[in-house]
Parts: sequence; C-alpha cells; structure tokens
Amino acid sequence: MSPPGLSPIDRAFFLLETDERPMNVGVLTIVAPRPARRGRPSDALVRRMLRCPVGPPFDYRLTSGWWPCLERLDHVDPAEHLHRHELPDRSDLQALFARICDIHSRRLDRARPLWEMHVFDGLPHGRVALYFKTHHGLLDGLGFLQVIRRTVDSRPGGRTPQALWRGLPVTSSGRSTTPAASPRDLLGSSLLAALRATATVRDMTRLAWHVARRDLGLGSGLAVPFRSTPDVLRAAPSPRRVMGHCVLPLARIRAVAAAGDAKVNDVVLATLDVALSQYLRERGTRPNRPLVADMPVALHDRAGAGNRITILQVPLGRPDGTPAQRLADVVRETRIVKDEIRTLSPDALFYYSILEHSLASMIETLDLGEVPMLANAVISNPAGLEGPVYFNGLPVELALPVSVVAHHQVLNVTVSNFGDDLNVTFIALREAVPDLQLLADGTVRALRELEQAVQPRPAASRRRRRTPRTVAPSTRAARPEQRTLH
Repeated sequence: MSPPGLSPIDRAFFLLETDERPMNVGVLTIVAPRPARRGRPSDALVRRMLRCPVGPPFDYRLTSGWWPCLERLDHVDPAEHLHRHELPDRSDLQALFARICDIHSRRLDRARPLWEMHVFDGLPHGRVALYFKTHHGLLDGLGFLQVIRRTVDSRPGGRTPQALWRGLPVTSSGRSTTPAASPRDLLGSSLLAALRATATVRDMTRLAWHVARRDLGLGSGLAVPFRSTPDVLRAAPSPRRVMGHCVLPLARIRAVAAAGDAKVNDVVLATLDVALSQYLRERGTRPNRPLVADMPVALHDRAGAGNRITILQVPLGRPDGTPAQRLADVVRETRIVKDEIRTLSPDALFYYSILEHSLASMIETLDLGEVPMLANAVISNPAGLEGPVYFNGLPVELALPVSVVAHHQVLNVTVSNFGDDLNVTFIALREAVPDLQLLADGTVRALRELEQAVQPRPAASRRRRRTPRTVAPSTRAARPEQRTLH
C-alpha cells in the first residue's frame, strides 16, 4: 500500500518538532496477566504480541530530506521496536509515570518506523504496564483510538494475537484504485478546487470578522488569540515532563450537566477551570481574565491515519467566579465555538488553527517572552473505551493517553472515558508544574464543589454517592477517595 500524502497539519507536527517539544503521543495500559510459573509476568504476553505483523501507519518512515514525506517499508520486525523494563518491586503509578515521562520526551528516530512499545514488569501482583509511543504526524486522537479499539475485546476469550502495531485496516488490494481521469474530469476537478479555495478564503474572512467584532464588543465570536489569555503557567521550553492522573465518575459528571443545562464536556472544562484557578491561587497567582483552553475539535467523523483537526481557543470561567458561574461561562463559550464550527467550512477552521499555532511556535523559537500566550493549557477529550475490555485475553485495568505539550504552553490535559469513569491525564513541563499530582487531586475536589454549587443534596445523600479517585503516591497515606496499586 502506498503511504498517504501528509496534510499541512501532519507536516507541521514534523517541521515544528524540537528536542524540547517532541511531538510524541502514546497510550499507557495496565493489564493483569495470568500467574507465570517462571520468568517475568509479561513473557507470555510479549511472545504473543510479537506474532502480530506490523501494519500501516507503523510500517511507514520518513524519507530523507527536510520536507516530510512518508515511504512504506516492505518488512518491519516488531522485536526491534519492543523494549523491556523492570521496575523496582511493587512500584506504584507515580514511579511508573516518572519512567514514562523519561521515555515520552525522547524524539523518535526518523530513519526508522515511528513507533516504540515499552513493557514494564514490577508492578504489584504481577501487573504489566504497556506504553506504546508514536508520532503525532501519523495519527490524530480519533485515529489512535481506532488503533486501540482494533486490539481489544469485550470478552476474555480472544484467540487472535493482538498488538497496537497492527495499525489500521487497508483495502484487500492494499492500494486504492482510481480510474484514469478524462480531460473533462480534470477540468471539473480544477473548477471544484477553485470554488473550494474561494469558499475557504471567504469563511476565513468571516471568522476574522467575528473575532474582531467580539473584541470590539459588537457581537460574539471566537476569543482574540494572543490577547485574551492571562499571563500565567509560563516556563522556558524543556524536554522534562511530569504526569498526574485522577478518575471522575461519569454518572456524577452527567448529573451536574443535567442540573446546569450543560454538556459533559462543559462540566469537565468547568471542573478543570475550578481546579486550575485554585492551584494558581495557592501559589499566589490570581488571573485577572478567564483562563483559556486550547480545545482540539475533529473535523471529520471517520478515524484514520493523519490529522484532520482544528484547535480553537475557549475562555473558561470568570476570575473569582463561583463554580456555578464558571460552568455558565463555559457553556456560553462552547456554544459560540459550536456555532462557528457549524457555519464555517472545515478548511477555514483547519487553516486558522495552523496559522495560530505556527505563530505560537515562532514566538517560542524567537524567544519573544513578552508576547501574550495563545492559551494556558490544551484540554482534549478524544472519547475512549467501553469497559470491561481485554487485551490478548487479559483484563485491562487502566488505559491512559499520553499527549503532546504544545509550543508556547506548559500543560496538556487529556480526558478519556473508560467504562463508567473519566480518566483525566495531566502532562506538563516539570519546571512549570513540578507538583502536578496536586492539580489532579484538586480536580477531584473541584467536582465536589461544582456538584454542591449546581445540585445541592442532603448530607445523607452526599455520603452515599460514589467518590472520585486519584492516585496516591506511596510516600503518603491513602485517603478514601484515592486509589493505589495494591
């Protein structure tokens, strides 16, 4: 199969990559293998995975030269991309996160297929951690999710060996077949392309007018980039990363959404806004404007290789607002974003996002530290897995996305559903947010505050409700709402 052409945003992920800003994305899963009589708990699983061939896009590599293009290799040996690790006995998630951050921040070798699989032994009760890493230029969130869904089953009895490097399905011929175009067809295609380009320019002009109209107080539109963002959460570019994690019950998020006339995503954004604002206040910082989230939005409903997304800025809650006020602000802003998406062409939104984030990269590259930030954090929700699920017949206990910390930013928050829960994964520059797990803990408390603000309950009812969970480092006692590996 011939590799697909790279889109402008695919190439941007390759061209903008630096040692301080590796464009790696990954997924961390924890499974519970069957007891092994001898050897490591992961041995049987590794042997089974290595029986799987490598498929697209994981059998692609970049061609030589500065302009990114893909070529397909006839054969890729998965064993050359698989790495084994032994954690100290009974390590907890925080120890695992530290190792993952070290691996995640290393750039992939562009002369080889752009992926790695890392297998960790040493977790309590023989659990095994699997960290699969690839390049964002190959896949967006929906494509990565499709890769994952192809390898898991809803029942433990799957007989076919599975591995994430199987990739995405291809046609039976392995190559798309397109009939030769006649001169009339070529003329029609050229006219269609010209009309599409004209519509894109028109919609980008409309989008710019909507932004300016909002800035002048004359109407609604997207927030003004590089101007509306408070100057907080700044740090110089660095390859060092830190991770945090918490779990929020989806049923409780939905209950808040129903009470607040909001969507699940609105409640998640408001919860994170409350947590971030509290985190900043505890460190002596009080923003005088709403925090701004970079929010990826898929411009298609069909997952596959490559990227087809736009990333738009969403102001969050008003400074010093109550949790209920913050939720109302978020609902209003996300409705504006949805209106723009409905009325503007995908191409206009696509190129608008490329322009903004290319400027952010240029600002960072030129070290223009006084220029306002594009956003304070990336917050995304690429859906997730319906549980329970099994990988090679083994129960999956945890599945966490590990994402990119974008140029001119220090924090990425990725929310993914897993069964009845929302997993919230935080990754940040260590120099900016060294105590990132405290922000994850604060997100658990923020949901409680939001619940109490929009949906008051009797005390007895609150005692019975299910409590969100966070991961407690081994150096402190676990509170009832925290979860450890044991």
